[in-house]
Amino acid sequence: MKNLLVLPQLRCYFEKDLPDTQVLLVAGGRKPAAEWLIQAADLFPVWCVDSGIDSCHANHIIPERLIGDSDSATFQGWTWGQSLGIPVEVYPAEKNLTDLQLALQRVGVVHGQAAVTLTGIWGGRFDHTFSNIHSLKGCEDFGIRGCCAADEKEVLILLKGRESICIETALPPEVVSLLPLSTECTDVSIEGVHWPLTNVILRDALPYAVSNRPHAIHREIRASIGTGWLGIYLCWNGDECYGSSF
Repeated sequence: MKNLLVLPQLRCYFEKDLPDTQVLLVAGGRKPAAEWLIQAADLFPVWCVDSGIDSCHANHIIPERLIGDSDSATFQGWTWGQSLGIPVEVYPAEKNLTDLQLALQRVGVVHGQAAVTLTGIWGGRFDHTFSNIHSLKGCEDFGIRGCCAADEKEVLILLKGRESICIETALPPEVVSLLPLSTECTDVSIEGVHWPLTNVILRDALPYAVSNRPHAIHREIRASIGTGWLGIYLCWNGDECYGSSF
């Protein structure tokens, strides 16, 4: 199905078709759990961004490409990446764009149309996370679609105006929040949660639609937006939110 995005703990059915190519960018923030990353790498071609190569090295995942200035990767991880015979793009440490932004641009050059999922971006400094999320939102400027940022604990799915989604999870998330990523999001609706919303306006100056939770009797969460950029955030507190039961 061209409108389907699969992660180890969930499936997302978008109203609009996704590009034929989907790519997983592994960055250098909080390392995803080994089992989660191994499962995700079976679903997508993998690109590594700087110290994301260390996560792949530790889990014997061969990426298609390595991009970065190597300032945060370990010597062992970067050397291993260089030994794989894959394209390695090295940039200077002093530059305007981040390694992740350069990688998003290169996905557009190499693949043309592609859907991108980021991992290894949570944890650490808030300014890095902020930049990463908004870079994913803005990567359509490079001809690609930013779909989500994810690991085993946190998932943020992006919706842009006149789009809807159905999310199926292996285990219910502890938290479901709607985050307006533009000045205003109109006609926002969500169902399958304790506090449903119907055709409301969400503004980034007052992001109140947070800390919701799945409805006990529903296995699906459905959301839609009329205009703007909306982030659908799901969080699991336990170490395992996926597995053979999905």
